[in-house]
Amino acid sequence: MQIIVEDGKGRPDANSFVPLEKLTFYRDYYGFRIPEGETDQVELLLRAAADINVRQWKGRKANPEQAMAWPRRDCKIEYQTLSETFVPFELEWGQVRLAVELYAAEQGFKIEEPTHCTESNGRRTGLKRDKPGFRMRPPPYAPSRTQFADYLIMRGLHLVAKE
Repeated sequence: MQIIVEDGKGRPDANSFVPLEKLTFYRDYYGFRIPEGETDQVELLLRAAADINVRQWKGRKANPEQAMAWPRRDCKIEYQTLSETFVPFELEWGQVRLAVELYAAEQGFKIEEPTHCTESNGRRTGLKRDKPGFRMRPPPYAPSRTQFADYLIMRGLHLVAKE
């Protein structure tokens, strides 16, 4: 299946927020495990996108005909209304991380937080962990739940009343 990336225009034929190259970059740069075959990688990435689409996001679709959950209209983050053509990079990295999480759950292994990355020249570099500041965005390797948190209608724990 072909990946058609949402470009912020509310495409009716889009099926992903990121191209396959972003998933393979994630594997190569941070060392996350994903399937070997390209067909399996595409399927995994599209499953992650489908999972994103059923979540309860702030605002509403910018275009009623768009296939993906984003871009959104009337989406406010910390008193700022986002553009109707904006797809947050947290959704992009979140989709990639969610694909890794789905694969780990299926294969039965635990995802370790990366401590190093591999540069394009093959050099291993330690990841810097700065002190968080005001509205610091999560790093690309953070769990999908962290990537999505600011954009969901409800984040964190849900209270369920017992009948």
